[in-house]
Amino acid sequence: MPGNTYETFPANYTRAICALDTLEASMGLLDSLKSTFTSTGEASVPPAASFATREGVIYAPVNGVLVNLDEIPDETIASGMLGQGYGIEPITDTIYAPANGRIGATTVTNHSIGMITEDGLRVFIHVGLGTVQMNGKGFARFVEMGDTVKAGQPLISFDRDAIKAAGHEDIVTVIISELDRLKSIDHVGESGTLIGGNPLVKLGDPLLVAKTK
Repeated sequence: MPGNTYETFPANYTRAICALDTLEASMGLLDSLKSTFTSTGEASVPPAASFATREGVIYAPVNGVLVNLDEIPDETIASGMLGQGYGIEPITDTIYAPANGRIGATTVTNHSIGMITEDGLRVFIHVGLGTVQMNGKGFARFVEMGDTVKAGQPLISFDRDAIKAAGHEDIVTVIISELDRLKSIDHVGESGTLIGGNPLVKLGDPLLVAKTK
């Protein structure tokens, strides 16, 4: 989509992300993108979080209730087209880096971001369903493409009330893409606290363990 930057990500990955945004981009969004957006918004940068990291592990980037991808009411995500991971129904409003790495993809609407971890994993984080239609309102981004980030560094903030007021769900999707490059990927998200049968996870809890070939 216009204004997005995906240069460092493989073509099949970027096509999948663009496909998701295209599905969301109904009701004249492309015309509305002619207006000017800021890359970071006006929100102040939240303090960084601190948690231990291990090789090949992707950690929860936000506090919330964990759901399986096939429970997310979006065909592109639920089908695994973008990769494997989890959804998180957030109870806080900041997305933090789920591992050490480099920012590899940003969007002008600030509702999604991609990064390449130090281990070479391609991670995609998407906030909400249909939120591209909000044209960046209610979102702020604190990093730029190419930035090196540490696990726990703030990446994006979002206004949960604004998302709901716009008629969208605020579920956060965390996905590892390019599965053909991986030897294995294990879903390890769990918690001793359940809400509606689903685990309540906190920032920095391990979600996915991937091994490259």
